[in-house]
Amino acid sequence: MRLISLVPLLCGLAVVAQAGLNRRFAGQWGLLSAVLMNMVVATVATFAVYVVARSVPGFWPEAAAPGGSGRFFDGFTVWHLLPGLCGVLIVVGMPWAMGRLGAVQSALLLMAAQLLTSLVWDAMVEGRPATLARVVGSALAFAGAAIAVWKG
Repeated sequence: MRLISLVPLLCGLAVVAQAGLNRRFAGQWGLLSAVLMNMVVATVATFAVYVVARSVPGFWPEAAAPGGSGRFFDGFTVWHLLPGLCGVLIVVGMPWAMGRLGAVQSALLLMAAQLLTSLVWDAMVEGRPATLARVVGSALAFAGAAIAVWKG
């Protein structure tokens, strides 16, 4: 297994841990206050990584390299806001879902949606065809998620 394969695994752990902790903190502060704290920490951490990546040569060249003219908002459109809005949906929606469905069902439904969306994204955006192996593998995982949710 290549080292880069650990990144999605860590992201998967982080989604459940983030949602579970936000759900727990929501019991103390309310969901939106917990999410606001989450976003403040994420913004500060992202800014710190950005500053380090831009100022330390060789730290993370592909992340620090500006595209186009190098100006931060050059070419800005409303589409640039969509990833942040997706993040808010994840950070608010997952703790809310976990409180009603539990962690396993919420994560399985999330995974099923990610599989379907990933197949479409790869085919339509990245130019990676939906091969038989990818479709069958995704279908098996989707079926497992469906069984666990249905019988859960």
